[in-house]
Amino acid sequence: MELSWLLPYILVSVTIVLIPGQDMLFVLTQSISSGQKAGLQTVAGSITGTVFHTLLASFGLSVIFASSLLAFNILKIVGVIYLLYLAFQAFREKNPLVVLPHKKQEHYFRKGMIMNLSNPKCALFFLTFLPQFVRPELGHMNLQMLLFGFIFIIETLIIFSIIAFFASKLGQKFIQSLRFQHVLKYTKGTVFGLLGISLLFSSR
Repeated sequence: MELSWLLPYILVSVTIVLIPGQDMLFVLTQSISSGQKAGLQTVAGSITGTVFHTLLASFGLSVIFASSLLAFNILKIVGVIYLLYLAFQAFREKNPLVVLPHKKQEHYFRKGMIMNLSNPKCALFFLTFLPQFVRPELGHMNLQMLLFGFIFIIETLIIFSIIAFFASKLGQKFIQSLRFQHVLKYTKGTVFGLLGISLLFSSR
């Protein structure tokens, strides 16, 4: 596997990771409102979901969501309900810049993972994106897709962690500003709500 073969994939996949999407916006808002540790836990949860999608795509199981409209819609509705629930929670927050104690931060990992897993477009993305770079003449097509998925995961981990770091610094800078907290509260709720509506009207 020569670097010249992997380079086009690396360039394209990095570009895709840099495009603001549902997971990136979620990491951004969680990092600003709850700090760096919460942001990194959200990243870890999202990455765990990506590992799952990579495995599904590599072994052909994601084809279920590509071929079954019912399966796609069920997972989509789950994702929509979860996003709208997070939006409702955000609007009800009294102080979005309160960092919870360590023992209460486990749910950030869970939120990140559910956010990723409940988006059927992620499964379809890996199913359609990874095979485009597979070279059949090299054999071991499943292993090639696993390699591509692993590279994508590393890229996402690095970029999202950087976002979490700088977003948390922004939150710390304005932690004493009641106006910023008010704006953040409604911005976060609106972002989650719009993501839910966007997912609702998405199609295969």
